[in-house]
Amino acid sequence: MVRVNILSKDEIVYGLEVKGHADFATSGKDLICAGVSCIITGGFNAFNKEDIEEITLEDGYAKVILKPGSESLKVLDTIIIQLQTIQEGYSKYIQIK
Repeated sequence: MVRVNILSKDEIVYGLEVKGHADFATSGKDLICAGVSCIITGGFNAFNKEDIEEITLEDGYAKVILKPGSESLKVLDTIIIQLQTIQEGYSKYIQIK
C-alpha cells in the first residue's frame, strides 16, 4: 500500500511524505504506482527551488518540506488533490492521512 502523510502545523500544510508500493499489479504493470509516481515526480519538478527546505525522491519513498508562505505551496495542494483522486477509486492501495 502507498501511504501518504500530509505534513502540517496548525492546519497549515507545508509538506508530504509518501512511502511504499501499491501492489495493485506486478512491477512494471502497476498503474496505481505509476500514477502516484507521475504525480509526485511532476509535482516535485514544478516546485521553485528556492521554496524547498527538504526534498527526497527515491524508489518507494518521497518527501518534501516547503518554506512557509512559498508560492510552491499551491503546487503541493495540487499534488494532494491528485493523490486524493486516486484514493477515491483505489482506497485499498493508497491511504492518505
